[in-house]
Amino acid sequence: MTDAVFVRPGMTPAEIVENVRNLNAVALTSTGMRDAGQSDYKNRLRMHDLSTLAPYYDEMGLFSAECNGGARWHVGIMNRRESPFEEIVRLRQQMPNVLLQTLVRETNLWGYRPYPRNVIEHVVSRVDIDVWRCFSFLNDVRNMRSVAEVVMKRGRLFQPAISFTQAEWTTDDYFLKLVREIVDLCGGTGEIILCIKDMAGVGSPRRIHALFDAIKQAWPDLVLQYHRHATDGLALPALLAAARAGASIVDVEEDSLTRFYGQAPLMSVVSYFEESGLKVHLDRTAAEGAVQKVRDWIRHYEWAESPFRGFDHGVSQHRMPGGAFPSSFEQAQKGGFLHLMPAILKVMSLYNRIVRYFDVTPGSQITWVTCSGIVNHYAKERGLAGVNHVISLLTRFVDEKQQHFDAMPPEDREELRQLFRTAPGDFRNLIVGAYGKLPMGWPADWVYTSTFGEDGPAKISERSDESPLDALPEEDLAQMRRELAGHLERAPSEEEFILYLMHPKDALDFIRFREKYGDAPLVLPTDVWRTGLKKSGDKVDFEYRGVPYCIERVSIGSEHDGLVHAVMKVNNQIRVFKIETPRAKKTEIRMARDPGDIGAPINGTVWRIGNTERGTIKVGDIVHKGEEIANLEAMKMENAILAPYDAQITGIPVRPNQMVKQGQLLFVLEEVRPEG
Repeated sequence: MTDAVFVRPGMTPAEIVENVRNLNAVALTSTGMRDAGQSDYKNRLRMHDLSTLAPYYDEMGLFSAECNGGARWHVGIMNRRESPFEEIVRLRQQMPNVLLQTLVRETNLWGYRPYPRNVIEHVVSRVDIDVWRCFSFLNDVRNMRSVAEVVMKRGRLFQPAISFTQAEWTTDDYFLKLVREIVDLCGGTGEIILCIKDMAGVGSPRRIHALFDAIKQAWPDLVLQYHRHATDGLALPALLAAARAGASIVDVEEDSLTRFYGQAPLMSVVSYFEESGLKVHLDRTAAEGAVQKVRDWIRHYEWAESPFRGFDHGVSQHRMPGGAFPSSFEQAQKGGFLHLMPAILKVMSLYNRIVRYFDVTPGSQITWVTCSGIVNHYAKERGLAGVNHVISLLTRFVDEKQQHFDAMPPEDREELRQLFRTAPGDFRNLIVGAYGKLPMGWPADWVYTSTFGEDGPAKISERSDESPLDALPEEDLAQMRRELAGHLERAPSEEEFILYLMHPKDALDFIRFREKYGDAPLVLPTDVWRTGLKKSGDKVDFEYRGVPYCIERVSIGSEHDGLVHAVMKVNNQIRVFKIETPRAKKTEIRMARDPGDIGAPINGTVWRIGNTERGTIKVGDIVHKGEEIANLEAMKMENAILAPYDAQITGIPVRPNQMVKQGQLLFVLEEVRPEG
């Protein structure tokens, strides 16, 4: 162990907290292995490359390495084909002196919907992580309860995080009330570290200093950490303001990873702090080595960077968090509406004054899908003039009329009543309390009419302030394990089961991919993993389970009758691989046009046909008004398709996992009328 190491795995939470208190220097958490990649590279940074930083991290004297959690779990199995459990094992071996840190979204854990208590307890008790940073996008401390209880019972460090934004309603009194609730939940300040999570990077230096100072005055012994994105360009002075006001730890990332939406550059922060008279705990030689090591492979990820580059002080208005920025741009680019991004961000800046909560996952996805849907609707109906019109409408309502609904002209009121009619299911769930209590109360009644139409008053009466921990029934874990075993036709491992609990569809895809292709994601260099061997004579060398391999491309034949023959040289032996690649046949896309047709409300993937209670539904089945008959996944959000009336299903022209476009026919229904 080097002299720089002051905390390490195996220490009790009390020992870790005490060592931070006694350090007499500002400590650092590196987000290079997790949030840096989420915020600027769409979570595409592979463990093959990130693990090269581990030897440097082991010498740097970090407080922790945030290497796990957030959306890295989901994108790992979905795109990189890496298991978070494999990453933990690998990093434990390569940097045994470093506390491994994860980020969980309270009842959502590493997913996008609330999970019941028994799922949370099962998962959290089985993941080998040292520091559990846990936040609520509603700042509903009740939602953290199960995670806190399991983590603290295990003897691991619980790090509750308060979601921060700068607005007229986020006063010191508001935040101090949250801190008091957290301290009560955790039984004091001796075994926790509190994080202020400035997920969009909107805190001005003066505001951040005032908040940290207020917390330290109220709880002098409470160890504070500041997590801040750099989007607005003011990260360095804001970090210094937090440290001067009492923050003991700040989050940074390697300078060579830093772009626009992640955290501030490591060596720049250290130099700025030291020049300002603050001591920073760091082995500079090891840190500089990590910064240089990134330069060896970061060029392989240029394709993953956001097409919108540069700092954006406008984030203080639209508040799109760093973790959501690149993925939203990617979705806009794929959807063909990248040119509408400035308008979407403007609508977001107005929307988040109508429905007030914190735009961090899953809230950021709810905001993004809702606002991009509104803008796209107007663009399709009326072009750019329609987009400008809806921005003008919302600006008049929010800024000029101060949201006094009755002060708007009748035609504007009627248009506002239609604004949220196509909002996603998660927005609907949010405003009836499915995620928990909104931080500043429910939105105005017109929002419910706009969202639910004539059912708006009923939805208002159904709102609940309960935490999902108290509202959701427990899952039958034994049944879910049998369900997974049925899909796999074998008993799943515990790790496979946990992945399935978090992301069922993508977990199945991941498991089947790994069964077919093995450990390729772990051993292939990134350029080959992404683009393959491009021409004859190209080769790749790697080691697999201690055995060296060399694969060389010899030739790729022409397609004939749906088959391609690939000739490869594997360790100097010729191998011929037969690849089935039938020509894609153009399939006519049927659109919903007739009265009994049910169309897709948005572009997405058919995640489920049927519902969890009833199971799969098929042609000939009778469904009832309001019953879920399908579920579309779009932009990480689930969107339930409900039967509009009692009906018999006479046609289902789509299948599970099929991509569908807005308006595409999902079901043909024949209404069933009551006899007599």
